[in-house]
Amino acid sequence: MGSIIGDLNDGVVTYAQTHITEEGLFNSSAQLLPPKTLLVAMYGSIGKLGITGITCATNQAIAFCSRYQEVIELRYLFHALKNSKDTLVAKGKGGAQQNINQTILKAHQIPLAPLNEQKRIADKLDVLLMRVDACQERLDRVPRILKRFRQNILDLAVSGKLTESWREDNTIRISNTVELIQIEPIGDFLSAINSLDYVIPDGWVWLNPDLIKFSEKHSLSIGPFGSNLTVKDYRDSGIPLVFVRDIRTKNFGNETTKFITEEKAQELWAHRVEPGDLLITKMGDPPGDVAVFPLDRPISVITADCIRIKVNPEIVSIKLLSLFIESSLIRSLIKEITAGVAQQKISLQRFRSMPLPIPPLDEQQEIVRRVESLFAYADRLEAHYQAACTQIKRLTPVLLAKAFRGELVPQDPNDEPASVLLERIHAERAAQPAKAKRDMTPRKPAMTKMTKESVKEVIRQLPKDKFSFDELRENLTGDYDSLKDILFTLLSEAEPVLTQVFDQEERAMCFFRAGK
Repeated sequence: MGSIIGDLNDGVVTYAQTHITEEGLFNSSAQLLPPKTLLVAMYGSIGKLGITGITCATNQAIAFCSRYQEVIELRYLFHALKNSKDTLVAKGKGGAQQNINQTILKAHQIPLAPLNEQKRIADKLDVLLMRVDACQERLDRVPRILKRFRQNILDLAVSGKLTESWREDNTIRISNTVELIQIEPIGDFLSAINSLDYVIPDGWVWLNPDLIKFSEKHSLSIGPFGSNLTVKDYRDSGIPLVFVRDIRTKNFGNETTKFITEEKAQELWAHRVEPGDLLITKMGDPPGDVAVFPLDRPISVITADCIRIKVNPEIVSIKLLSLFIESSLIRSLIKEITAGVAQQKISLQRFRSMPLPIPPLDEQQEIVRRVESLFAYADRLEAHYQAACTQIKRLTPVLLAKAFRGELVPQDPNDEPASVLLERIHAERAAQPAKAKRDMTPRKPAMTKMTKESVKEVIRQLPKDKFSFDELRENLTGDYDSLKDILFTLLSEAEPVLTQVFDQEERAMCFFRAGK
């Protein structure tokens, strides 16, 4: 396996996105790293960390550290570098992608506590940061829960269940005028409604957009077609334009707003949108996002793939209609009038006839009141969630800073000071005799040129049948790349003098003399 920066998770690395073959490992400068090796990102995501939980290799963007066990606890080093991330990032160099090199990383200093205290600090941080992560994990569920909560409120509203008890205490019926123009769902609309087991509440009627709009011309319209409005018409000031993105985000009059001249706006007067009008996206994935054009916005012009409807308030409340369109029921009906492969688009002709469940006006007002009250409750919960997230994000750096100021765990006067430990280790190393060289055959006389035959001869004379690349190289003169090329040639011969295998015990590539 080959770890890349994307695999580093500031925790134990147990999976790698990329892999390297045995041949690739041999044919590169990469080396296998055992479990419990510390990894540090040097490019882009400077200071991102990982501890190997698997045997793996890395690329040049990741530095690794094999700790000196008698001096430093691995988890202590991990947390110390995590605490130093901002300092390492500040040392980054480069343009678009900041990076540090091994020289910078090796020169970076961390506070060194006594070895026993390191273990106590690491143990305490492991426990506390695990609790922080668990808390963050629970918080991460909140947005999904709130989204489902809001959607359930909308679905209860359109089903009539939200005001079921209210209807029992109020016997208000729909007006005679509305009752006379009501419709019955047919075709695909009826199938979709039946598939959801939807039953319209008593006192409600089915109406379509054509029946709830004002009677005046262009009360239900879409944006201008093709050449009627192009980028060449855009200006930096004038009459604002409304795009699909504005409806989707419910954000009108922002830094992305484009304008047209008053003369052009007069040409496109049929496509105007006024405060209080309802806007619906005609395209998208999926289409059908809805927003009420704000009361504080000036008269504007909608662009292509926007639907604008001016609703008759004597029939339906604009607030209720916008809420109902976001319900699962109406979204299912919108799906029935949507077509297209690359871009899903609503058929305006079918939109005009799409059935909408409409309650009496008094009940509409009660539905809006209850939905807004419940949504306000959800908004308060969301504000608490945001505040909690802010606090949680502060906890980790606060705990790390406290740990490396020596304030997280109590000091023990019986612990050997780190300075004494280092002095003792230096003294022990200085007193040790130089290590004996490997028991290898004497190095062959210098060759003017490394050849296939000279390499074969050295292989025959090696004292052991099993040997590594470095052991072979010690008995030859010549450059690294030439020896690799010759070895690949020898391995591919019909009767090779050696075979290449991966030694599971040593976690490294090695060779065997042929026949062994």
